[in-house]
Amino acid sequence: MDMRHIEMRWTMAVREAALRFWTIRTAAAVLGELGGHAVAGKGSHVLAAAGVVAIGGLYARDRAGRIAFWPVLVGVLVVSAALAQMADRSLGIGDLVASVQLAALLALALIVWARVAGTTGFLCVGSVRDQAPFWIVAMLAQAFASSLADWVVDPGQSGSSIVLLAVAIGLPAVAAARWARIARPALFWTAFVLTGILGALWGDMWIRLVGAGQALST
Repeated sequence: MDMRHIEMRWTMAVREAALRFWTIRTAAAVLGELGGHAVAGKGSHVLAAAGVVAIGGLYARDRAGRIAFWPVLVGVLVVSAALAQMADRSLGIGDLVASVQLAALLALALIVWARVAGTTGFLCVGSVRDQAPFWIVAMLAQAFASSLADWVVDPGQSGSSIVLLAVAIGLPAVAAARWARIARPALFWTAFVLTGILGALWGDMWIRLVGAGQALST
């Protein structure tokens, strides 16, 4: 499969490395978390409908170009957050166990992508089939991030402070590592997960604040 990827360069700031990109990506994670909680509360049939909408967005993006990237990403992140919520609720395995399982699926997806395509690029351009590996990995990465965020905010969870420490240290470390000889896809997906955790935490806190406000008003 002939796949073209957006590449990071040493001498110029590109979209993936820009502060603006990661700021918008974090905001998209907040919206995805809010939407994911709403979808998970409606049941699996709504999740399936959300998945269909996200897939339809992929086809629309193939025609609309880059302008549709963010709406499609938000749709994928909604499905990701809903998957993380429903995995915990339906299986009853807890956020930590769900996080470990999602991390394993994410690692497997990255390995398969690297074996098939020869690299785990940032975003493939071309047909929907060419874009599919990126969106699958993005969905699993955000589901993993959402599950970790849920682990942090759920009461009575031990060891969740490790996640906050990882985000606090990891984001500056990834930014500094841009100048090191580290594979750019590894940096990209690490930053994708870390900003996903940050956005999901903000989304979860907003949900809890709204819920607390409604409880006080009744």
